[in-house]
Amino acid sequence: MFREWCIQAALLVIGICSGGLVAAGMFAFVTMIGVVSRMTARTKSIRHIPLYEDLVVVGAAVGNILFLYEPSLVMPRMGATFSLLFGFFAGINVGCLSIALAELLNVVPIFSRRIKLNRGLTAFVLTFAFGKLVGSVIDLFF
Repeated sequence: MFREWCIQAALLVIGICSGGLVAAGMFAFVTMIGVVSRMTARTKSIRHIPLYEDLVVVGAAVGNILFLYEPSLVMPRMGATFSLLFGFFAGINVGCLSIALAELLNVVPIFSRRIKLNRGLTAFVLTFAFGKLVGSVIDLFF
């Protein structure tokens, strides 16, 4: 009985710590590529940055709750409207993230100029791609 309780407590601590680390990594990634700052610059609403940051955190928390507990959202009249709104905002999120990632690709030429890398840029980029491939294969099979 006590041993099972200790195992469950250890799993709880590991789960909370792992979730916190993954969430921190995701928010660091979103912050690093500058999604919020680019959106505020484009919409000329820089004074609302704290609101945007709060909404990102609330959206992540609600998304995690919906993912973990999978509540049944029974809304016979509002189901289609909810699905349309969710699809609309999910599309905006994916679009903003992909545009920010595309702009982040400008880092390689700037970095190569700063370190005066005249030859070997192709090998540099291929090394990144190969590292990504090896990491994906290790993640898939191990």
